[in-house]
Amino acid sequence: MNIKGIAKIAAAALVCAPAFAATVWAVSAPPDVAGRPYEEAVSVLAERDIITGDVDGLFYPDSNLTRAQFCTIVVKAMRAPAAAVGGTPTQDVKKSDFKDLAGYGWAEGYISYAVDKGVVTGYPDGTFRPGSNVTVNELITMTLRAAGYSDAALGGLWPENYVAKAGDIGALAGLTAPLPEYATKWIAAQLVYNVLSRIEEANPPEAEPPAGDTSPAETPPASALAFVAAGAFDSDITTFAGKAFASDMKLLRYGLKADYNKDMTLSENSNDYLEDSVYKYKNVETPAWYELDGDKIKRIILPKDVGFTGRAYGVIKNIVSVTDSQGGAVDGFVTLVAGRTVTWAGDSGLTKDNVPQKSDYDGGQLFEFQLRNGQVTNVASADFYRTFHAPLRASSVPGEVGSAGAFATVTAKTGNVVTVDLGDGGTTVFEIKEKAAVYLLDADGSYSVGSVSGVREKVSVRLYDVSDDTDAAADVVIIRE
Repeated sequence: MNIKGIAKIAAAALVCAPAFAATVWAVSAPPDVAGRPYEEAVSVLAERDIITGDVDGLFYPDSNLTRAQFCTIVVKAMRAPAAAVGGTPTQDVKKSDFKDLAGYGWAEGYISYAVDKGVVTGYPDGTFRPGSNVTVNELITMTLRAAGYSDAALGGLWPENYVAKAGDIGALAGLTAPLPEYATKWIAAQLVYNVLSRIEEANPPEAEPPAGDTSPAETPPASALAFVAAGAFDSDITTFAGKAFASDMKLLRYGLKADYNKDMTLSENSNDYLEDSVYKYKNVETPAWYELDGDKIKRIILPKDVGFTGRAYGVIKNIVSVTDSQGGAVDGFVTLVAGRTVTWAGDSGLTKDNVPQKSDYDGGQLFEFQLRNGQVTNVASADFYRTFHAPLRASSVPGEVGSAGAFATVTAKTGNVVTVDLGDGGTTVFEIKEKAAVYLLDADGSYSVGSVSGVREKVSVRLYDVSDDTDAAADVVIIRE
């Protein structure tokens, strides 16, 4: 199977979000920052793609920031997976409930992530006011919450409690007193830089999942459950039967689809239920039992023999033994798919010859999983190919870049456009999609979720175009650390 790689020469123009430009400085700080006390803070955050400059190469350090812009900065500092804030080519990000985000699509994923993590809240009237200038008090509060502090832990009254804590931990170092009412870009950069190590400590990379989906889960009382005979998950995987999910929604698997009806008896033994990932149920229609918290689904119980049917692309973290829908022991694939850890059970008809060995998957190889009702019916490596598109070449004949699955070294990056050394003395320019799923390959062969900001000069990457759209740009990136 040959999966097309990337071959799109991107224009030299920069990719910019409204009012939030995306120039990345390759070596030195911009002229309006060089020599200033906050030069180091701006340079470090820019190197990590946490902040960006304007299209003219300047930073404009004394400009104010909006609430939407600072949400983007603080969430990037938290190392949020790209798929969590931007979705993927096959899965959109969860949307927020705020009613005033029209025109702020570039920030909505970051705002939703910040809300889910308790970093920021909206207003009682249901608005977020994304275009309002962020105050220094809001800036300090959001930064410290991203670093793991909370209202309950600090006590006292806002904003004095957060401002006092910021002083105690050195977060205000380098800031002039008295602080202004509204935050400027340099103040935001200096504050985040001062607390960056605490933010990263409070937001470690995604933890290793349990060995397969075999752990029992707490079950809700039957009296709290409602039944639906045929509900459907939306393509964003954020609603079922028209009802939105609570942020802490739990999905449980129990029984078989043929047994689901409004009169069925649910087991009271928690060992009969298995907790699973909602990301296995894109566009799935199924009977279900669910429990509400207000007007949102808090818990949902699905048959064991339903799930996504189609193709999914990801890396294999481990292969373990799990039980299939009939209770038999089968191979289970612990994967990273669409930026999420998902364990898929192999179909009972999947032979050992179709199951990759560890040496096949721990070296940075992307795989295509063919799925039926959430179970893997076939798995094959996605070879690293590209299609020559104009203006790169006139030919439309696919051509191999190096050997199948070869890593290439990034020699330059501007925005989401990278230049890579193909290893034969030549270089090629590729574009990486904003919603690309990024995976980090450690020296020991283990994987974790990364972000597009991790693609920088001198790192080794594999780039894959696996979506069915006509945009020949990378949907999936594997970085070898």
